[in-house]
Amino acid sequence: MPFALSTRNYVCIHGHFYQPPRENPFTGKVPDQPSAAPYPNWNVRITEECYRANAHARILDQNGEPARELNTYEWISFDFGPTLLSWLEDNAMDTYRAIQVADERSVARFGGHGSALAHSYNHTILPLSNARDKVTQVRWGIADFEHRFGRRPEGMWLPETAVDTETLEILAGEGILFTVLSPYQAGSVRGSDGDWIEASGGSVDPRRPYRVELGHGRSIAVFFYNGPLSQEIAFDGILEDGKLMAKRLVQALGEPEDAPLLSHVATDGETYGHHHRFGEMALATAIVEIDSDVDVTLTNYAEFLSLHPADVEVRIIEDSSWSCAHGVERWRADCGCSTGANAGWGQAWRKPLREALDWLRDQLTWRFEESAGEYLDDPWKARDEYIEVLLGGSQDDFLERHGAGRLPDEQRQRALDLLEIQHRAMLMYTSCGWFFDDLGRIEAILVLRHAGRVISLSRKALRVDPEPGFLDMLDEARSNDGVRTGRDIYLAEVAPFIAR
Repeated sequence: MPFALSTRNYVCIHGHFYQPPRENPFTGKVPDQPSAAPYPNWNVRITEECYRANAHARILDQNGEPARELNTYEWISFDFGPTLLSWLEDNAMDTYRAIQVADERSVARFGGHGSALAHSYNHTILPLSNARDKVTQVRWGIADFEHRFGRRPEGMWLPETAVDTETLEILAGEGILFTVLSPYQAGSVRGSDGDWIEASGGSVDPRRPYRVELGHGRSIAVFFYNGPLSQEIAFDGILEDGKLMAKRLVQALGEPEDAPLLSHVATDGETYGHHHRFGEMALATAIVEIDSDVDVTLTNYAEFLSLHPADVEVRIIEDSSWSCAHGVERWRADCGCSTGANAGWGQAWRKPLREALDWLRDQLTWRFEESAGEYLDDPWKARDEYIEVLLGGSQDDFLERHGAGRLPDEQRQRALDLLEIQHRAMLMYTSCGWFFDDLGRIEAILVLRHAGRVISLSRKALRVDPEPGFLDMLDEARSNDGVRTGRDIYLAEVAPFIAR
């Protein structure tokens, strides 16, 4: 590939791999999903089409015959949602292990910097979370990453790249060095003369990292991916030809400059094989083409940042994301953003759904603090460390460390139930519940089932029943079928699982 570019220039491809936690919280099982046929559910289908396929991506020779296999995860930057990795560990161990091995090998390949990024624990829109939940989400994401990859993460992917300054402050406070955002989330950059220059509307130069100053001596680096090229890969046919993808990535570097440049893209990882059949093969071909180009170097974000620290300051656009033109309104309002699959449908149900969940969370917050305080030395510290139990750690050791070790069995179980309420209360904010077009879809139903699990545990551990007030608020949420309310959907799809 004879591209006449500086040898100091780099290319990075990022894949954000994620599926919502599809397990019914009452059974722990993923129910059959006929829409995923011929597979039993969407997790299995997407694993076969994408996650496993990328661990064994075929590269064809000139005769169209398989010539070699490539574990693409070894060569790209990637993140996996922790709840998805948990499912893969239980149901697709070969793929799960291939992802771990890929990160191990990337550490050697990229100067001691692994390619896997951490991910906040479940796919909540962090700018819409309260500060305490943000902290727990980040700490759980880091702990989950360390458990699975055996190293400290350098970067963290934010769900939907949704960001505000408070979230960045928490990331930096927990030792995270960088994150990745859409170019449309840059507000302004500081010029060499010290003046701020407008960079909104996607006009920021994506070929270098930027620094967000957070005060108190803290900062965090941000990479703004190449938006137009990422769009072309995800939606506009580039994956029909891996060599074309490689060419476009190198061409995006533009003319050589004095400072090293980085051409990088970020898309849903499912682009490679699920959204686009054989997309993993195009990705593998692109990797081989770029790796063989003497004028560019494949890298990951952590390696590039270690070699070329962010020296240009940037201001982000507060409460922004990569998939809502209105900031983060898609997850709380009828902003007009939708999948476009159902003309004429509205999303006015989003607001009352979120308000009902906020009410439920807040009803239980002070009760948790008060009740858990009877058993745990510091209930909120215990919540931040409860991830150890979720990852299979000893309940006895956990309770001993947090002051509940010598309690009677009934009180020990109550302490664990109180912490599980908090776990489920965060899962009920999984973003896909609002992303799609109707309250009656499986994603919103799953959000309601997590709320139902919270209610069930509250009856047991707190001796309170918030369900009547919750249902009253769900009356305000209406499906596009013109008939059902949130109350109707809850009573039909959630209530049968709750013991009375």
